[in-house]
Parts: sequence; structure tokens; C-alpha cells
Amino acid sequence: MQDKECVKKIEELQNMIDQIMDEKQNSELLTFPWVGNLGQWYWLVQSNKVYVNKKKVTTLGYSIEEIPEDIGFDFFTEKLHKDDYERVMENMRNHLYGKSESYEVEYRIKTKDGRYKWYYDRGKITKRDDNGKPLVVSGIVFDISKNKEIEEELKIANEQLQNLLIHDELTKVYNRRFLFQELDRILNNIEEGDSFSIMLFDVDHFKMVNDKYGHETGDIVLFEICRIVEKIISEKGKLCRWGGEEFIILLNNMNLKSTIEIANNIREAIERKKFEKCGHVTASFGLTIYKNGEDINSIIRRIDQLMFDAKKAGRNCIKF
Repeated sequence: MQDKECVKKIEELQNMIDQIMDEKQNSELLTFPWVGNLGQWYWLVQSNKVYVNKKKVTTLGYSIEEIPEDIGFDFFTEKLHKDDYERVMENMRNHLYGKSESYEVEYRIKTKDGRYKWYYDRGKITKRDDNGKPLVVSGIVFDISKNKEIEEELKIANEQLQNLLIHDELTKVYNRRFLFQELDRILNNIEEGDSFSIMLFDVDHFKMVNDKYGHETGDIVLFEICRIVEKIISEKGKLCRWGGEEFIILLNNMNLKSTIEIANNIREAIERKKFEKCGHVTASFGLTIYKNGEDINSIIRRIDQLMFDAKKAGRNCIKF
């Protein structure tokens, strides 16, 4: 029994020696990107033993003394993030079964204290037995945690920038840029029989609010009106600031009767609201349903005229 184990150990060591000698004669393995910042690794497939640069383990927070004498492939795979595990295993399987030229993957791996680091692994079968089965997979590993932190910071910054580009700074609702983008998207994707409704409303005598109580009070009125509208329309549509005290609401798949009902709910809610300093305000509404073949400009012109008609009719009313 001991003789068999000894022979097996000698074979494993010989495989490792052969592998390292082969790599020393291959200059490609000594240049970027094969020289990883955590060093090289070798996986003896049949015995499932992994030989690694100790840095790959100590970077995870383990001391040299805590590194097992025999490291198996599962020493690392059991520390993979649950969302990365299957992707990593599939990547390795694809290479072992000849479906890909190399094993190459990014993954999160748990450190001793429970945090996660990002590693980038790249490897390849570098020795086979007489039947073509893999004996040794050799590779490199990088700690790319810093790169991922920068990527995440850039992603967040880009999301914030995109958010600023499509939202009104004062009221936090969508802005005119977004409105035209959304209308363009809707009109380009609308199918026969589909429809949507659109309404424009304007806060009545808003200039008087600004002149009498100051622009800060006026800003508060606009902000609070937007919260009223958002609560009423909820997921049914999108509120956009058209300019000044004018706002446009897009409602998806809404018929005229339902649109009028929503507009009236908004009108009444604004009328009931008592704003600090200025008391009560009202709003006038123009609304319509999309007609087949219409373009953006004709829709906007129609609701603008309807809203103007509501103003002429005495304000605090709806025209459709």
C-alpha cells in the first residue's frame, strides 16, 4: 500500500517537474499576461491537487501556517460567491471537455473575515496522458479587486450622471429631454390598436405666488405638487416638467374616460392642498388620446391648445 502511494507521489512530482521544465522553455509563459500578480498555479487533475503561489491564499487573509499541505481544487471553489460558482465551474468544464481553448473567468472569492475579493483566473491544459485526458492544468491568477472597485465607482457615477440628464433638478421629476426621448420611443414602438394618453397642466396664477411670497415658496409649491401627482398616477405613467409651472403626464394604455378621471383626481388634490405661506392654488388641464399617425409636435400642440382653453374657461378645470 505504501509502495503504491509512493509511486503515485513520484508520478505527481514528475508531472510537476515536467510541467515547470516545459514552461521554462516557453518564453510566452514568462511574459504578460501569463505572469499574474498572485503568481502561477498548477492543478493535477487526476489527484485533484493544486500547487499555488502562497500569495493566492495569504491575500485571502490566511497565514502560511493555515495553508493545508495538500490543497484540492475545492479549497478555492468552496469559497466562491454563490452567484459566481456555477459560472466558474461551467467555464472549467467547457475547457476540460474541449469546448473552449482556455479557462478564463472573473469571480468573487471569500476571504477569511467573510469579505469578498475579485480574482481573475486564466488557465489551460498543458499536459495530457497517452489517451488525451488532462493531467495538468496550468494558469495564472490576478487580484482585480481594485479594478472592480473603480468599475463600480464609474458605474455609480455614470448612473448619477444619467439620472441628472433626465430629471429636473428642482422637482426631481423627469425633464423635457426625457419626455421627448420617451415619446419618441413610444411612437416608434406603437402597434395598430395601441394608444396612450397625454395631459398638460399649468399651475394657475403662479407668477402671483412668486411675486407675493417669493421664489422659494414657489419652488416648494411645485415640489409638493409633483409629490401629489406621483402618488396619484403611481405606476400608471410618467410625470415630466415641461417648463416653469407646466407639467406633462404620459399615461400608458389609458382610455379617455380613465384619463379624465385621473386628471380630475389630480386637480381636486391640488385644490385641497394647503401650502405653507401661500395657502391654496389650482391648476388647469388639457388632455388627449394619441391618434394613429400623429407626430410628437402635433400632440404637444393639441394639449397646449386644450390647456389654454381651460385657462380661458376660468381655470381649475379640464379640457379634452
